[in-house]
Amino acid sequence: MRSQRSLQTTPLSVVAAFLLPSFLGFAIFMAAPILVSVGISFTNFSGGGNFRFLGLTNYINAFKSAVFRHNLGVTITFTVWAVLLQLALGLALALLLNENMVGRNFFRGVMFLPNVLSTVAVGLMFSLLLDAKRGPVNQLLANLGFTPPLWLAGEKTALPTIIMVTVWQNFGYYMVLFLGGLQTVSQTLYEAAAIDGAGPVRRFLSVTLPGLSPIIFFSITMAVIRAFQVFDQVYVMTGGQAGGGPAGATSVVVFDIYKSGFTQFRFGYASAESVILLAIVLIITLIQQKGQKKWVTYDIV
Repeated sequence: MRSQRSLQTTPLSVVAAFLLPSFLGFAIFMAAPILVSVGISFTNFSGGGNFRFLGLTNYINAFKSAVFRHNLGVTITFTVWAVLLQLALGLALALLLNENMVGRNFFRGVMFLPNVLSTVAVGLMFSLLLDAKRGPVNQLLANLGFTPPLWLAGEKTALPTIIMVTVWQNFGYYMVLFLGGLQTVSQTLYEAAAIDGAGPVRRFLSVTLPGLSPIIFFSITMAVIRAFQVFDQVYVMTGGQAGGGPAGATSVVVFDIYKSGFTQFRFGYASAESVILLAIVLIITLIQQKGQKKWVTYDIV
């Protein structure tokens, strides 16, 4: 009897012995950077050995700063448009390439290809293509009789250009997610809807969207998080460490954190900005998690 109990309990203890240190190590690895940032955000740390506790001063200064509020507004604008366009374009192409058509696998690969390219390489490529004076795109538009836009050099066009490049690079990722979701929607539901007289629009609204709702929820969550973290495109395409676009048109929060920490050496203030950004993303994610119960369907047969 005792030997049987030992055989039953030993595997669990062995698993626990291996998993517990791994779990603790993972938790420490994930929590340590956050705890360090939170701790530094309450100080005037600037990279030297001397620093003092400031309390909430860095947070108060951030919310009072017109620059931080402007950068937060730019980030929110970028997030809204980037998320909407990436998901809409990804879903539209997924629906198109889910049909039986010649060369659909080739087109799937072509559409997904930009997602595997380096963001820095993509940024440099579009910086050259969209150069306001010597770029081939503007030279072509001028030869055709159009007035070339300023693209990255214009205060009103810089952020839309960054959004356009971001959407071009990332929509293929969401297209693949939606394609996978479309494969899971039962064809019997479409057949039943067709028998009931539902047209293409009604089938899309009543069958396709509910069937894709878990994928849509995941895509929205990931797209929002990634959009709030945008940095590479702004850094590469609009001026490097002294950039941010004309009149700060593309200066997002993460870029401001970079400038505060690594060009002005205000690590305490930069940490406070990063904690505020973390809190905003966390709140949005929790709201999405709570709200998904009202529209996400997991039990479609």
